Amino acid sequence: MPGKILVVDDDAATRQGAMAVLLPAGYQMAIAEDPFTAMNVATQEQPDLILLADSMINSETLGLIGRLFSSPETATIPVVAIANTPEKGDAADRAGARAVLPGPADTDQLLRFVGEHVHSPGPLPGAPKSVLEDPARLAVVNALRPGPSGNPDLDHFTELAAKMLGVPVSVITLIERDRQVYASQTGVAPPGTTLDETSLEYSFCQFAVTSRAPLRIDDATTHPLVSGNPAVNTHNMKAYVGIPLIVGGDHAVGTLCAIDSTPRHWSDHEVDLLNDLAEILTTQLDSVHAGQGRHLVT
Repeated sequence: MPGKILVVDDDAATRQGAMAVLLPAGYQMAIAEDPFTAMNVATQEQPDLILLADSMINSETLGLIGRLFSSPETATIPVVAIANTPEKGDAADRAGARAVLPGPADTDQLLRFVGEHVHSPGPLPGAPKSVLEDPARLAVVNALRPGPSGNPDLDHFTELAAKMLGVPVSVITLIERDRQVYASQTGVAPPGTTLDETSLEYSFCQFAVTSRAPLRIDDATTHPLVSGNPAVNTHNMKAYVGIPLIVGGDHAVGTLCAIDSTPRHWSDHEVDLLNDLAEILTTQLDSVHAGQGRHLVT
């Protein structure tokens, strides 16, 4: 049965065209012309589907997808996109869109596309394969991967993050194709032991890598994006904030994250502190990458 569609588009003629197709088919409509308005409308009106038009597929608007799937109020609303070029389609997929329709789309294509996804709610199941398997990104991750002795140069970052935010755990993760590697950790494993990696099944950080923006989770037990993640119970991850590490110019390789064993509200100041520390860390990782891992044990 028809539902409510939020169309995000800054072009009036395109919005009118979408309305001319969807309203006669029985869909309710909501409109947003920019990412800020779209976030507010999605939160307040809870549409069944969010449709990004081709004009909105740019670096500013694609960040909206990350904000939508990482917010507990909107995490279960599917976001789909119409992309008029393969490059835009790939960008929308990498940002976390559930599906991409190659455009320009005619009436039948648009109705079929919307009908296929309008009643498919649920959180993003994981980072898109196009993100995880990107060869250029994986090459940077490989250059940063610590050797058997770890990377003591990074440990002061996790130690400082834990102290600054008052949390028991802080980790620098590197997100590979099918696992997350711990480049540094404070408080994850008992003293004298280490936990080197986990499968992505346990990863919150993959979503920060996908969104390329800070991921703030106050209560993992109720947040749709991660409430089913086994790390909530097995690793006692009840609150999380992660800053993506953008290395080599444009590659989101992992995160600097802080984890608490009880739910908590992360203040803007705390997120800013972690972000500032991550910027310093990124500068160091850029240096390591430029030397193709020359500071790491191989």
